[in-house]
Amino acid sequence: MQITASTKFTQFIYTYGWWMVALFIFAIPLGKGFEVPLALMAIGGMILLAKEGRAVLQGYNMRLALITFACIWIPIATALPDAFMFEPTASTALAFLRFPFAILFALYALANTEHRDKLYTAIFAMFTLLIMDGLLQAATGKNLLGAPMIGERISGLFYPKLTFGLWVAPFGAIYFEKVRQLSKSSRYGWTYWLLLAPYTAAVLLSGSRASWGIYAVGMIGFAVYLYYTNPQRNLKRYLVIAAALTLPLSFGLYQYPPFKHKVEATEGLFSGDYDKANVATSIRLPIWIVALKMSKDHLINGVGPRGFRYAYPPYAEKGDFFLQQNPHMGPTHPHQIFLEVLVETGIIGVIGYFIFLGLIIKLTWQAIRQHNHHPVPFGIAVLVATMPINAGIGFYASILSAMTWWMLAIFFATLIKPNQPNTL
Repeated sequence: MQITASTKFTQFIYTYGWWMVALFIFAIPLGKGFEVPLALMAIGGMILLAKEGRAVLQGYNMRLALITFACIWIPIATALPDAFMFEPTASTALAFLRFPFAILFALYALANTEHRDKLYTAIFAMFTLLIMDGLLQAATGKNLLGAPMIGERISGLFYPKLTFGLWVAPFGAIYFEKVRQLSKSSRYGWTYWLLLAPYTAAVLLSGSRASWGIYAVGMIGFAVYLYYTNPQRNLKRYLVIAAALTLPLSFGLYQYPPFKHKVEATEGLFSGDYDKANVATSIRLPIWIVALKMSKDHLINGVGPRGFRYAYPPYAEKGDFFLQQNPHMGPTHPHQIFLEVLVETGIIGVIGYFIFLGLIIKLTWQAIRQHNHHPVPFGIAVLVATMPINAGIGFYASILSAMTWWMLAIFFATLIKPNQPNTL
């Protein structure tokens, strides 16, 4: 990707803009603080468009980004005419419009490969701090700031919210790409891979089974990436390292009561008993049943993003657990991304969603074949965070959407056009 800096502002972004991209990472424990750097990236992108002209939208990377964005945004827009609650759907549609501008900003801010390496270092440093803080909380009952555990789950620097695992799990592939880089530059580089143990332990101790699934799939994807980019392809060596780390870790964690209780509760999924399975899914079976009923009545374009909670009451069974808590509103989302897309944007949204996933898979695989190491972990992270069975944060919610499109900004900023050398 060739970037030309024709104005002082563009040159400034090219030189210092990576700081703003990195600031997102340091702001994630601060509630909605991550929205500030993302908003500034979007504003910066708008200024770049104004100063550089429409030509900046016609480059290979930006065109791919706009196509991918359209796969998600067009279904949101088509849901507007029939939205169950117009205001939250309209605000979601407007909020999503900041993402293409943030991507444009990242294209300039990360055009220099040195800035990409610095960004990986910033991510590595911040997530090392998050992991150590979370493990300290698990070991002593309090983290660095004195925040306690919430029940039997660690919250770390995200206290009082239980979003630790949902933030840490998707970044696994990105974090361990930096580990891979460090391991290649040191005589005893293999020791960096010992970081697998504390990172994995922290994800498991978060108590979020959605995070466990995200992390597991992400690390499988990262292992595939390592296998196809390592000329030696020593599969046995990888298996021995993984077993040496995970088996003792699994045994040790199973002796830890909070983790053991969570695993035992999960066993209800395979019991064949509705009540046990419902407990094992954190009372999500009624939500999924309502989602399926609702989708039949709003099959084409859905009830609109963020509309599920308002449309929930008429479809719920008598004595519904959630309506007992609030008779006027159901859960915020269906707690499964595929169902959320189906219910809130209909068949149109499902088609766009699967094209979106297909594009990311194709471009990530293309980057693997090109041995372009910068975008691959971000592609893996986006795929695991937005995979259909993810039952964590809502797909259209501010946390997951901000995380996903920030990752995609870096992903598209570091892609290489086919047959183009891996240089700037």
